[in-house]
Amino acid sequence: MKIKLLFGTLAVCSIPLLSGCNDTNNNNITLRIAQASASDGAIGVSLDKFSKDVFEKSNGRIKILTFHNGQLGSERENIESVQMGDLDMAVVNQSVLINFLPELAAFDLPYTITSAKHADKVFLGEIGNHYLKELENVRLKGFSIWESGFRNLTNSVRDVNKVADVNNLRIRVMENKIHQELWMALGADPVPMSWSDAYTGMQQGAIDGQENPATVIDKNNVVEVNKHMAVTEHCYSTVYILFSTKIWDQLSSNDQEILTKCMRKAELDERALSRKMDKEAIFTLESKGMNVTYPNKQGFIQKSAIVREKYGATFKDLLDKIQALAD
Repeated sequence: MKIKLLFGTLAVCSIPLLSGCNDTNNNNITLRIAQASASDGAIGVSLDKFSKDVFEKSNGRIKILTFHNGQLGSERENIESVQMGDLDMAVVNQSVLINFLPELAAFDLPYTITSAKHADKVFLGEIGNHYLKELENVRLKGFSIWESGFRNLTNSVRDVNKVADVNNLRIRVMENKIHQELWMALGADPVPMSWSDAYTGMQQGAIDGQENPATVIDKNNVVEVNKHMAVTEHCYSTVYILFSTKIWDQLSSNDQEILTKCMRKAELDERALSRKMDKEAIFTLESKGMNVTYPNKQGFIQKSAIVREKYGATFKDLLDKIQALAD
């Protein structure tokens, strides 16, 4: 069988025609995976390693083409393409996936995940596996959960040493209600905006700053437009690796096993690399002129309590399970 996906076109040989779809290399498969972040970040590097691993383990039969920096559209567009089978795989932020699986919003509540160890217990264990399975209800195969990391604040106006320093800063946020309400609670003016527009917005002064993991901040050259970074670690972000169920179901059990084994290795390697790069990114940003501060998180935790309380009742059972796994 040969599965070949081209831009905007799905060319899949149906099951009854398998014998007529083999090429001279016998059962070669080409798959595409799309993601929004930079190619040299932890996610981008790990995707390329995953692709190489699959190629080697399949003796060159399965080739995965990785498309970085949102080349194949926005994350929401990628999700919809995967649902339809027009795109094989996609990497999407949990905050975008909320639009398809609302209960994931619980993970966006500020200061819900307290450490990297806590995150691993939650997302690599029973809770994470449950939500990967739940994605089947929205015509998606949840393949893995990778780390984006703890999010920090940057801005072009002033150092943030305490929560009061956030007042009136215009901060780019994802198009996510919880994130918007968090920054309103902290005294900022949240501006929903796609990430592709954020740099220009900061450069032109339409917004003062943004919030993202340190590696994302570094790899997207935010230091060129923001000189102040506060290690607030207000939210822990994950990305979900999605597979088209339509395409997955057409793969042989042997090929499914190869992809699954390679992904199990990749999800651990990506987390280790993410944490290594996150620490290195802070030093790199400082060397490029970013002034990094470490405000007391207690003030942020207290002022954001209103957001956790507002949504807490809706997600009580899940939040209780998450809390039970805390260090």
